[in-house]
Amino acid sequence: MRKTEEPNNKKRSGSKRTRGDVALIVLGTVAAMGLITALLVAPGLGHVLKLIDRNPRRAMDKLQRALKRLVQDDSLSHAGNTYRFTPAGRRKFARLRFEAYEMPKRKTWDKKWRIICFDIPETKRYARLRVQRKLQELGFCRLQDSVFAYPHPCGELAGLIQIGFGLERDVRGMVVTQMDNDRLLRLHFHLAPKET
Repeated sequence: MRKTEEPNNKKRSGSKRTRGDVALIVLGTVAAMGLITALLVAPGLGHVLKLIDRNPRRAMDKLQRALKRLVQDDSLSHAGNTYRFTPAGRRKFARLRFEAYEMPKRKTWDKKWRIICFDIPETKRYARLRVQRKLQELGFCRLQDSVFAYPHPCGELAGLIQIGFGLERDVRGMVVTQMDNDRLLRLHFHLAPKET
């Protein structure tokens, strides 16, 4: 009985997309193309539809619903058959990308530390907690309450945090070539000891 259930579950999960997934695909398409025009004839739309659903008719329905929701929540502006980003849409797209962000595969360490530090006000407490949680999920090492370190490039992540949560003045990303007493960081990330 278990053998027959597994293939069905896999089949369903392959084409099932959440609203957030579809919104991310739609907003990503707008970001890549600058806008979506004449949905039925836009170049590259066939590829986008396949990302949403394997069935073209269902994919088009989901796309139309996603566009309608994104216009209603002021993420996209709509004139005729053209959809463009609004400032709120750019923030939403960055936030969705932040939520879906995964660290690139690790390469050899270039002996530089990537530091993300922030001073997010209490009025944006949700954003502060979400950023802290996500950095820990991604494997960053917490140096202090609002200072996190990582040994590999991740510059895009700081930008997504800044734009996605409106924290341009509150979040900084840095590349540090020298850090005193980084022995615990090296141990945390399983990196070679410092050469003397």
